[in-house]
Amino acid sequence: MKVLVVFYLSIAVLATAPATWSLPANFMVLGDWGMGNAQQHATAAAMKIIAGDHKASFVVNVGDNFYKSAGAAITKLGKAEAQGGVTNLSDPLWKLYFEDVYNGTLKDMEFITVLGNHDYMGNTSAQLLYHSLDERWILPARFYSQEVHLTTTDATFVFLDTNPFIEDYVVHPENDWMKRQLAEQDYKKQLQWLDETLAASQSKWKIAVGHHPIVSHPGATLYKSTVDVSMDMVGAVLKKHGVQVYFCGHVHDLEHSSDDDMDYFISGGGGFGKVYDTDPLMVSKLQFLSKDAGFMVVSLDDDKMDAMYINTKGENIYNTTVLPSK
Repeated sequence: MKVLVVFYLSIAVLATAPATWSLPANFMVLGDWGMGNAQQHATAAAMKIIAGDHKASFVVNVGDNFYKSAGAAITKLGKAEAQGGVTNLSDPLWKLYFEDVYNGTLKDMEFITVLGNHDYMGNTSAQLLYHSLDERWILPARFYSQEVHLTTTDATFVFLDTNPFIEDYVVHPENDWMKRQLAEQDYKKQLQWLDETLAASQSKWKIAVGHHPIVSHPGATLYKSTVDVSMDMVGAVLKKHGVQVYFCGHVHDLEHSSDDDMDYFISGGGGFGKVYDTDPLMVSKLQFLSKDAGFMVVSLDDDKMDAMYINTKGENIYNTTVLPSK
């Protein structure tokens, strides 16, 4: 299945005209993967099997695509470049971490992408332009929308750049790449675009994708910037317009939380899993938590969304169903 890429003719910063995906709306959700380590390769191997079993058509890629943590990459690029992201379109990490890993049954599968904080430590413009070299890499703008036509209804996906919403990155950037690129972003304009895009949507399903959590079990104990006031502003707009689901990464685990308004799925185990301290304020919202590396498989239909978490062994370790209205 191919995504229409008419909107690729203009890489606008603020918006793009929605394109169309057709059935089946079966997809995988992957995040925090670009490490070149054994767990990334094991997760990819499981994805190759599951993609065929579940007839997955595309990957929702929730960011932190390149960490530059592999020894080979650091040797080639120098330790000064080893913080994250890519340097340009010819960076060897494209091949090391993406092309040579997500091949086989995944070789023609589109990665519908958002940017993570580690991506901002490198050249984000290179990631925006990489579609010109590999058509399965879909990142037409820093934030954009996408329509999915189901059998009798539609779904609107909004893909966000959550990095400008994290005040700590702006005040204490990790490097010059992050400082310069975040200085060029205006989170208020993105918030306005989000409000207007969701207000205009007539879809039964409204689904948001970003890198940073709105709700996560570590909460403020992970980073003071993980769930800050600006991300709360994002959450408020999503709830205002009846968004049912938010997919993200950043936290290196597999996690499902929910409240009266929305379901929050974290799929941050594409490269490794990690144990965090739990914020007591978040426990009541937590439905599932695993420190395993892995990914999600999602099946979206008119009247329900089935979601499951898969570990590196290809095992279904959790599944749940979300309805379009609570």
